[in-house]
Amino acid sequence: MQTLDWAQLDNNRMNRQLWVWLILAAAAWLMESYDIGLIGVVLVPLHQVWHLTAPTTGLVVASGTLGVALGVAPAGRLADRWGRKKVMLFALVEYSLVTLATAWSPNWHWFVALRFVAGLGLGAMFPLPYTLLTELTPKHARGRVAGILDGFLSVGYFLAPLAASLTIALWGSAFGWRPLFWAGGLGLLLAWLLAHHLPESPRWLALHGKGGDAQEILQRATGIVPITEVSIGTIGDPPPRKHVLSRGMTHRTIMLWISFPAILLIFYAIMTFMPTILHQEGVPTEWVDRIAALIMAASIPGKWLESWLVEKWGRKPVIVGFSLLAAIAALAFPLAHSLSGWIIIGLAFAFFGIAVDPAMKVFAAEQYPTPIRATGVGIAEGWARFLGGALAPYLMALWLENGGIAVSFDFVAAVALLGALAVAWLGQETKGQVLESVEYRPVPSVARPIQ
Repeated sequence: MQTLDWAQLDNNRMNRQLWVWLILAAAAWLMESYDIGLIGVVLVPLHQVWHLTAPTTGLVVASGTLGVALGVAPAGRLADRWGRKKVMLFALVEYSLVTLATAWSPNWHWFVALRFVAGLGLGAMFPLPYTLLTELTPKHARGRVAGILDGFLSVGYFLAPLAASLTIALWGSAFGWRPLFWAGGLGLLLAWLLAHHLPESPRWLALHGKGGDAQEILQRATGIVPITEVSIGTIGDPPPRKHVLSRGMTHRTIMLWISFPAILLIFYAIMTFMPTILHQEGVPTEWVDRIAALIMAASIPGKWLESWLVEKWGRKPVIVGFSLLAAIAALAFPLAHSLSGWIIIGLAFAFFGIAVDPAMKVFAAEQYPTPIRATGVGIAEGWARFLGGALAPYLMALWLENGGIAVSFDFVAAVALLGALAVAWLGQETKGQVLESVEYRPVPSVARPIQ
């Protein structure tokens, strides 16, 4: 019986087939990020239409992200059991249908409920594209692929305020926000494309006794047809009942549970509240969404730079450096008192604060062995979405209403610093790591990188 030569994949180049799979997975994230990005741009019109108070604003902001937080961890577990692709498709269909229904919300109560339900599917989607691509991509390109993949998230976040500036200008605040959610139905078409053209992870297939299917995908990925049996790079089953807090995994898991939510808060502060902050500072309504889109767009070249640096410098230097620069921008933002100042600092804030995310994600995926990779990533990202994406933004909504911008952004800066310190002190470099070398063993030293 033929075993699988993972070295063929790890040493492969990024060929046409891999780029096609990357674009398909990226399209799923683009649809998701557009969906999530809508909450920041509809917040102002919903304030005007439904006369939201500070607590109800917090519920509107946090409802979708709370659903995301609750949907991420189970999805990771299911992806380890049922497969990455199958759970991705289910999640995409679920949140596309519910987003479409959100367009007909009669009041904020229905809006909050539907955003929560959509968030469950959005959360299920979040960890899977980069988990799947991590297991399909050569080891020398995993960080670069994660950066490119994550760049499509920023495109979606950019498209949301851009689309809002057009629809709300055309139909007004009372109705113009609704067509933005109709576009969520396009995810159903994308689900059909993924079902027919995106493969399952060959590493997952091999682990579940489907070596023939795994070999077929390896041949498509590498273009190499095996002639004889090989014996290197096979996956062995781990000891039973191992999990993310087993001996040898605990150190890595705790590091992720501190750093992931801290760094993710930077993104949510920009995506959710930038339109509201600009509106509070007196920026004309017709310019708010366009400026927010411009600021969000700065993360796209930021991720392009990150995708190069993360393979040149490594994961830890990029995560720590970008987080620290984002924290400085957060401290500086409240000190600006002009439109040009807000734009310049906002661009720097997004360039570093959102561009750090793909490095964090591939770093998380490289912490765990294949049998629990999606589970570990799912739990870490679920915890991150709950703390950094639901609880902290809910508090920020109250602080912006009662304490002002300075208190809120000082909080963001302090949390970003905490995340940077957690990675610097507890993290172990994973650049160029062979995924099959990740074992259930204690990390030998926080100061010594994996070779």
